[in-house]
Amino acid sequence: MNKIPLLMDVDTGTDDAIAIICALMSTEVLEIKVFTAVAGNVGVDLTSSNTLNIVDYLGFDIPVAIGAAQPLTKELHTAISHGATGLGDVIVPKSNRSFYGKDAADTIYEHAAAMEGELEIVAVGPLTNIAEAILRYPDIVPLIKRITIMGGALRGGNMTQASEFNLYVDPDAGKIVFESGIPLVMVGLDVTLKPQLPLAVVETVKRLDNKFAGLAARIFDFMLRRCEQFGFDPPNVHDAIALASLVVPGLVTLNRYVMTVETEGTVTRGMTVADFNNVTGKEPNVSVAVDIDCNRFWDWMTGKFLSVERD
Repeated sequence: MNKIPLLMDVDTGTDDAIAIICALMSTEVLEIKVFTAVAGNVGVDLTSSNTLNIVDYLGFDIPVAIGAAQPLTKELHTAISHGATGLGDVIVPKSNRSFYGKDAADTIYEHAAAMEGELEIVAVGPLTNIAEAILRYPDIVPLIKRITIMGGALRGGNMTQASEFNLYVDPDAGKIVFESGIPLVMVGLDVTLKPQLPLAVVETVKRLDNKFAGLAARIFDFMLRRCEQFGFDPPNVHDAIALASLVVPGLVTLNRYVMTVETEGTVTRGMTVADFNNVTGKEPNVSVAVDIDCNRFWDWMTGKFLSVERD
């Protein structure tokens, strides 16, 4: 079986870290070419160093490229629930390796061109890096097989009543990507809020003796304490669900819609707007996840940790 050539675009906070860990445990089906980091949950200096540190700590030398420090036109809004560093109180040993020599936009284009239309992208942060790649290299559009996005929602938000965090942070980038013509899968809050982290999964991961489980257990512990202490941001693993949707066939149910992203408005900035009634008359441009098999997701994730050999 041919592996899926993958670029992961991340703003590494806690759930991004879980997605990265799951990706690195899935190298039997994924050929991870590179990680690109963007500002989002925290600044890009931290999202990039968090990514490099995790990749190195888990024993991989996959390149990590630094991307956009600011949204295309808006002021950067970072999250508060991931702590000052993005990883809460979890400390990962500092890598001695250098970042990739090109910025994220150039890196995305380089790998898309090299893969000649076969590159898959999983984007779990604001879409600034990908939008910059499209603006810089318009010929990239047919070179990307598909982008799986963790972001948006058909109804409701977690940043405003209408908008999800990643699209709120850089709605202009979101609009460019959604209207680019690249095949898109949107894995948004409609499904990522459903599988809240079960304590049984946490306990299983805590019992395992390997670096992947050890790091994930510490992150899970912070997520649970964060929710208990502050009474918000339940322990959802949004970004890992987007990754899983790529590698677990049939995990999510998809509907096709014409979609765009609202770039302005106090409440609607970053809102992902679906044409439910076909008022535009256009062909759908986004496959949207509308349901998920929660038990199958947790079985998949637990199985990945159980498959890793002891340290």
